[in-house]
Amino acid sequence: MKISDIKLEMELYGVDLEDITEILEICKAQGYDTQALDDELEKKGYERIFSAHEDEEDDEDDEYPTVQKFTHKKNYID
Repeated sequence: MKISDIKLEMELYGVDLEDITEILEICKAQGYDTQALDDELEKKGYERIFSAHEDEEDDEDDEYPTVQKFTHKKNYID
């Protein structure tokens, strides 16, 4: 994920521009890890943005039932 993508994501979630620049400066030294970004957002009073997406993707797979595949061979029953 690029820095511009991180900045855009925070803007879309309503994070103030001043807070965005502070968070990006802090994470510049620590690295742009999703956990570190979310920790800084929580310190400023915002909700978790980046690791919340990871949790949602895992839950989506559980909603669909499994599918039983049919064999390609014809089975004749007498």
